[in-house]
Amino acid sequence: MKFGEYLRQRREANGWTQPEAAARADIEQSYLSKLENSKSYPSEEIFSKLVAAYEIDVASMSNAIESAELDRLREIADVRATVLHRQKSEARFMRSWLVAGLIMVMIGGAALGIPVAAPNNTEIDYQYRSEGMILPGESPMIFTFLSVGGDDGNSKSLADRVDYKYVSFGKNRGPSFIDHVEGGYRVYTLYDTVGQDTPSPLRWLFAPAFMFILGGLACFYIARRWR
Repeated sequence: MKFGEYLRQRREANGWTQPEAAARADIEQSYLSKLENSKSYPSEEIFSKLVAAYEIDVASMSNAIESAELDRLREIADVRATVLHRQKSEARFMRSWLVAGLIMVMIGGAALGIPVAAPNNTEIDYQYRSEGMILPGESPMIFTFLSVGGDDGNSKSLADRVDYKYVSFGKNRGPSFIDHVEGGYRVYTLYDTVGQDTPSPLRWLFAPAFMFILGGLACFYIARRWR
């Protein structure tokens, strides 16, 4: 809003005609018309008369009219003091939002870095295989012997005896181990290991980290828009 428009609205709110308002302010009606049409701006003396006649609150007026209009009134001491006070308040307001934004971004960055830096937990699965059951009195190498074409002494080949069994453990039981079963025993040989990474238990920090970062960016945006 322009200063002239503000004056006109104040006059109309009081129910005054231009001649009545000019008489109350002790100025010429033609000069008041120029003020209301933004063709002229008051001196400090005229402004004081208008403030007294219209009962103008300078702080409220400064919030109502445009910044460019305030610049045209900066030579008036009351307006200049009000503008400077408002600028200081706005500067403090912006600094508070900028500091809040910086703190939130720093907290968010730290919270984001913790789960990223934390190593994943690696679980190793040890997988063992047994080719078949070995009868009492037979060599533990019987299936190696059968694999090259021999027999077990009972005219049975590898195809007749093979009966694969697979087991896996979360810990290493060595290159091989023996498992006694009914009618004999089995030799289990380690044939593979499978590593599986499990996410860090601190991964829950990702959500609040992003929330803090977005909150900090929002603070920067508010400070910029306010400015």
